[in-house]
Amino acid sequence: MEEHTRRFNRSHWASHFNANRFEKVGESVQNELFQYLESAWSREFDRVLPQGTPEERLAQWQSELERPQDSADTGLVRHDLIKRMVDRSNKLHDPRYAGHQVAVPFPELAWLQAATSLLNNGMAIDEMGPASSPMEEAAMRSIAQFMGLGPESNGVLCHGGTLANLTALLAARQRRYPGNAWRDGTSKPCALLVSDQAHYCVARAAQVMGWGEGGIFKVATNERHQMDGKALLESYEEAKNWGFEVLAIVGSACTTSTGSFDDLEMMADFAEQHGMWFHVDGAHGAAQIFSKTHSMVLKGMERADSIAMDFHKMLGVPALCTGLFYRNGQDGYAAFSHEANYLYESQEEEWWNFSKRTFECTKRMLSAAVYGIWENHGPNLWESLVDRLIENAQSFAQIVDNRPGWELFNHPNSNIVCFRSMDFDNDALRRNMIDAGPYYLVKTVFGDQTWLRCTFQNPLTQEEDLNGLLEGLEGIGREL
Repeated sequence: MEEHTRRFNRSHWASHFNANRFEKVGESVQNELFQYLESAWSREFDRVLPQGTPEERLAQWQSELERPQDSADTGLVRHDLIKRMVDRSNKLHDPRYAGHQVAVPFPELAWLQAATSLLNNGMAIDEMGPASSPMEEAAMRSIAQFMGLGPESNGVLCHGGTLANLTALLAARQRRYPGNAWRDGTSKPCALLVSDQAHYCVARAAQVMGWGEGGIFKVATNERHQMDGKALLESYEEAKNWGFEVLAIVGSACTTSTGSFDDLEMMADFAEQHGMWFHVDGAHGAAQIFSKTHSMVLKGMERADSIAMDFHKMLGVPALCTGLFYRNGQDGYAAFSHEANYLYESQEEEWWNFSKRTFECTKRMLSAAVYGIWENHGPNLWESLVDRLIENAQSFAQIVDNRPGWELFNHPNSNIVCFRSMDFDNDALRRNMIDAGPYYLVKTVFGDQTWLRCTFQNPLTQEEDLNGLLEGLEGIGREL
């Protein structure tokens, strides 16, 4: 009986390690994804965001999970799973998408992602990433220098801006307490200065490091959601009076809610004057460094000690793929100093052992897409993409500004536009547009006011889509 079970189990899994089956499934997947792109680009979908509450969607997937297995379907997954996923997912490639800050990936990168998934080289140490590790090192050195960070600059890739921001703050702590913080902790309570409009992950990073809510001094912003210089000094003096060691100041480039850029030049001066680490959370907006037209808002970023930049926001790379750049590449080794003798033959700084510089031990081959684009296009492809996205945002803002009954928060410096109706309930407008389709947008709240919010991520969005979105909202308002 045991021998029969072993034979059955082996044949069960062995049938899925078959080159012919792999080829056949690949053709099926390719056809399904091709149809998705054709439908998206032709605006054939009724809705960019499918209907249904979270509980309704869960119930649907649960009921399908409980279906009896089909003995005739011998594939690794049911033959229609990809179609169901496509039908029920957010259609980012539809030009009418203007929702969250998620890249509309270059379709060709799907094949690169497939290759890295199949190869599955983990990259913790050199032996686990013999191709992807030097690809990452070469690309990050080159991009860091393009960004103006200097000849000693470097960086690493990690899974998301939250990890990048946390890692940068760990490096800041190690600079102030070299060699001791991991072992002994810090001798004084630590703090950072950050805009009151900054992404929540910055405060979360400080709390993960044990600084508590008291270690997060939120600096007041002006009417455009930019950090106020006078308030910055007041917050710094307050922190010092409370006995905190202020280790870092974090600039937003740009804010998630409105796409506003802090004055990075002013913040660099302040950090230099007071001897603190200057980090730029450029998860979204640092990508504008590739644009000759739209990079002025980043003036001063080249003086930062560290910069987080998501390749999976404005740069067309699938999530997650975040670059953490250091002006002094050696700072990347300071963030982590744990010994792991089973991994490392030496405790010295070794670029080829990436787990010495990242939280992740095993990580995906993130460098493939970044290296591939940078090798073949340099900054040119990203420049044209960033320019297109921001131009769409600026065109839409102009349409809103010229339309009676609408208010614009500010003229955008990025691809984010916040606006509101002065005649209709903005919450109801957004809710009903999601229900009716086909457009998809989100919202944000300042004080007690709801603002509609568009992030123009799709370069295929045209002026007809921009006008159609606003006209659709007006039509809903009249019906309400």
